[in-house]
Amino acid sequence: MSLCNEQERLALLKFKQSVSDDFGMLSSWVGSDCCQWKRVRCDATTGSVVSLRLTGHNIWNSYYFPESNPADIDPSDNNEDYYPDGEDNYLVGNELNASLAELKYLKYLDLSGNDFRKSQISEFIGSLKHLSYLNLSNAGFSGSIPPHIGNLSQLEVLDLSTRHPDLVADDLAWVFRLSLLKHLNLSGVDLMRAQNVNMVLYMIPSLVELSLSHCSLTNAHLGPFLNLSRMLPNIRYLDLSKNSFYDQLPPFLPNMTSLTFLDISKSDFCPPLNLASLLNMIPSLSDLHLSRCELYNENMSPTNLNSSICNIQHLDLSGNSIEGRFPYLLTNISSLKVLDLRKNFLNSSIPIMLNLLKLDISSNNFTNMEHVGIWRQCHLKELRVSHNYLGEEMIGVSTNISQCSEYALEELYLDHNQLKGSIPESLVRLANLRVLDLSANKLINLIPDSLGRLTTLEVLDI
Repeated sequence: MSLCNEQERLALLKFKQSVSDDFGMLSSWVGSDCCQWKRVRCDATTGSVVSLRLTGHNIWNSYYFPESNPADIDPSDNNEDYYPDGEDNYLVGNELNASLAELKYLKYLDLSGNDFRKSQISEFIGSLKHLSYLNLSNAGFSGSIPPHIGNLSQLEVLDLSTRHPDLVADDLAWVFRLSLLKHLNLSGVDLMRAQNVNMVLYMIPSLVELSLSHCSLTNAHLGPFLNLSRMLPNIRYLDLSKNSFYDQLPPFLPNMTSLTFLDISKSDFCPPLNLASLLNMIPSLSDLHLSRCELYNENMSPTNLNSSICNIQHLDLSGNSIEGRFPYLLTNISSLKVLDLRKNFLNSSIPIMLNLLKLDISSNNFTNMEHVGIWRQCHLKELRVSHNYLGEEMIGVSTNISQCSEYALEELYLDHNQLKGSIPESLVRLANLRVLDLSANKLINLIPDSLGRLTTLEVLDI
């Protein structure tokens, strides 16, 4: 016996007719029981459609949504056939068909990654009062965000992020009405002329994740900080990257005692900051991104770092102007597991950091293989040294280098380094190696037989 509500089945078929489905995403939408259609979920008792997951994948329209968000997966989706291995699979429509308004008990709606050809987000979205999850990211929408979204009082997750600057907000006052909202992603939405942006910071205490990357924000949007203790008290994930905050860090940061992820990359308030001071200010941080912040050696002074309260595990300092010696400050952060120093100007010996698992020093000024210290790094699992100037023979284990009884290294990238000579036999000591990239060098193309004993090796690029 069919559970499907006939009115809702017809509404879904109207939606299907309103879009081009060249990849067959909706090919299962036939027959009388819409509850058996792929990407559709119904209430087991009433038969009402409660979940519609039409997640598309358009390679030209993709954008990063933080992996840390636990709510971007519908727990009821357990047997879907989605796009395989990154292949395109998306719907195309001239507008969002109003037939979806018939799905009155819908709780979960995901239309991300499709192409609605720069149409506006339809106002009827605000009538779906039971929605707790709404994802319209990278779906080709443009124009102003309708304030009717503020009618969705049950909403916990809202993602309107976009790669293209066609979606704008004139006023964010409607956000105030979303009192249950936990995850908000407006990355890429033009907020330059938006009113009441500071309401997002002041008026939604339930927020745990906020992404406002590339929103054309300035200091003026943040408003007067009259009561810092009220600002995002439960926030754990904050992305303010690629904006134009000048001269100083937002004063509300020290009050965010639950903050674990902070991205302020490519934001103009970076130069005055001292890394040690920032880490002391927010000891709860485990993931910090300061890429392309015009940081220099003086910003890396170890003065007053309280390493006993520092919990940072992932630190991104790529694309800055840190030069010469490896910053001593970083060696004092014992909690550090992932360190990204790409595109700086370092050229001295890399110290041993016992808890570090991933290190990226690509595109620096290293000219000496021993400074990289492959054979000193016993605990590293991933080492990237691409695009340096080593210009010498690869060296194996040397008697004058502190060696390890065993190596944890799984991925080693030494491409684009003008390395000469042959591949050393001693690489066989990296018994856990899965990826070895030696491409774009001047090596003799002779693979030593010993590499055949690396039973875990999956990728070898020479």
